[in-house]
This record gives sequence, C-alpha cells and structure tokens, in this order.
Amino acid sequence: MNSKTVLREAGRMSTRNANAVAKTAAGLAEMPKLAESLAAGKITPEHATVAVAAAAKTSAEQADDELFKLAESSSPDMFAQQSRRWANRNQSDDGAELHQRQRRSRTFKDWVNEDGMGVLLAELDPTSYQQVRKAVNAEYDRLWRDDGGRDGTPDDVRTPVQRRADAFVSLVTDSTRRGPGSPRMQLTAIVDVERLRADDPTGVAEIIGGEALPQSVLERMMCMSTITGLIFYEEGQPLWVGRDRRFPTQAQIKAIIARDRHCTGCAADPERCEIHHIVPWEHGGLTDVDEMCLACPNCHHNIHDHGYIVVKTNTGYKIINPDNPPPGNPDP
Repeated sequence: MNSKTVLREAGRMSTRNANAVAKTAAGLAEMPKLAESLAAGKITPEHATVAVAAAAKTSAEQADDELFKLAESSSPDMFAQQSRRWANRNQSDDGAELHQRQRRSRTFKDWVNEDGMGVLLAELDPTSYQQVRKAVNAEYDRLWRDDGGRDGTPDDVRTPVQRRADAFVSLVTDSTRRGPGSPRMQLTAIVDVERLRADDPTGVAEIIGGEALPQSVLERMMCMSTITGLIFYEEGQPLWVGRDRRFPTQAQIKAIIARDRHCTGCAADPERCEIHHIVPWEHGGLTDVDEMCLACPNCHHNIHDHGYIVVKTNTGYKIINPDNPPPGNPDP
C-alpha cells in the first residue's frame, strides 16, 4: 500500500488532499532544514506545502537554505506571499515554459448535474485567472454594498457564495458592469525597470498575488496597458501630496498597492481594500504614500471602532490589536 493510499484511508483524506500531502512529504525529503522545522513545530504543514511549491520553481537546496528562517518567522498567509515573490525572483527563467504549459492546459466545461443545476468549470493560466478573479471580486463588492454593506446585514439577503455566483452571472450577461476603472480593481503588474529595457530583459515582472510574467506575456499586456512609474521615495513625484488634499490620487493608490499588495491586517486582496490614513486626516495626518496603507473594510472598521493600530515592521505596515499582538511582532 503506497503513502497516498495510507493517507487517504487512515487519515480519511480525499484523493486530492492525499496527493498534495504525499507531494509535500516527497519535497521535504530534499529539504532537511524545513523538515526539521516542521518536526519541531516551528512551522505548520501549510508552510511546508508553500515551500515545496517554491522549490519546484527553483531548487530544493536553495529553497531550504533561504526560506526556512522566513517560514519560522511568518504566518502561513504571509509566507505564501513572500515565498511566491522569492520564487518569481529566483527561478531559472522568466516563467515562459511554465506559462506556455498552463496556456495549453486551459479548459472550460459546462454541464447540467443530476439536480438540474448548471455547472461551469474553468481552468485558466494564472494571468487569465487573476483577470477574471478581480472582475468577479469587484462585482461582488458592488452587490455586497447593494445588499446593505458594513452597516447592514448583507448575508441575510444572500450568502457570500450566492453573491459570488450572482457577480459572475452579472459580469457575463450585463456588459454595463464590465471594466471597473478604479486602480484597486485593475490588474496590476509590478515590473523591474530592467524588464522594460530592450537591451537587458532581466529582473522580475509579476502580477500582484500571482506568478511571474514571461517576457512575451508582459509585452502583450504592455500593448493594452498604462505604464505608471512609481518611485518609493517621498521626493518622487507625483506621489507626494500634502495637507491640501485629503483623498489620494490614482498614482498614490497604485503606489500603495504596489508596496502593500494586500490588506495590511488580514491580507485581503487590494480590490477589496480602502486607503487608510495611519494618522487620521482630522488629527493632522498627511495624504502621502508613506502615511497611508491598505485596509479592507473589516480591518478599517477595527482601527476606527475597536482600537486597532498600524505599526511599521521589517516587512512593511501591519494592522494589529495592541491588546493581543501577534507573537514576535516587531516594535512599531
């Protein structure tokens, strides 16, 4: 009896979960430092799964040497974000071969099940998936606000999964709902300047929250996209805006998204986030990039109504409950 069968029968796992666990175990056999951290309880199985996925894009030895300390000091969600960016920067090519393989594997199927429900199943390459996902999330948030939003009881109108289904149908059938223009809803790619230079196509290009972008995909996207230069320094214009402006500009929003990448409290996607003044505007706070951060509606509510605060850590800004800070949280 092989390991997958044992895990499935003894652990009551599905075939998919058993396969995933077996794949992680096989990967850890080549990464002794991460395996030891897992055995000692310093990292979780979720950390291990993410590390094995990163090693598949680079090498087991490199991932073991460079990720085990990061895994021990990060939550699983944060480690997933950080290891993905690490793998995008350290993989041997720009991801072109993987992208082509994923593109060839794209599928869309539909059928009616035994209950008479229509079923849609799509498998997409990461770039297409992120485009669809962001559009659905944007439409979901519009429907959530229509259902009452934070000040009402939207889940009494329809459940979150029902709302996502309705958002998908709305996008497919109602052309007036397509193409939301806010920077928070757009598909944002972060590209090192070297990738934009024809004489030196090195560096990293990636969609926020996604895989590395091959040069061919980047060039195709650039034909249809707006390129915004962002300098992460207070003198870089047009990002600096003083007290005469309360609301951030689109350039500032793009810069904050590029820096934070997700809600600084719970890691919700940027299209679900609002821009939070770390020092409230009415108390003298500035509308400057380094004085604002991403916060989803729930975390934003926690800040203003439940005493949560924003602190600066060695990896960026973080929303925390000062009465119950996370383990190992750096001092602000």
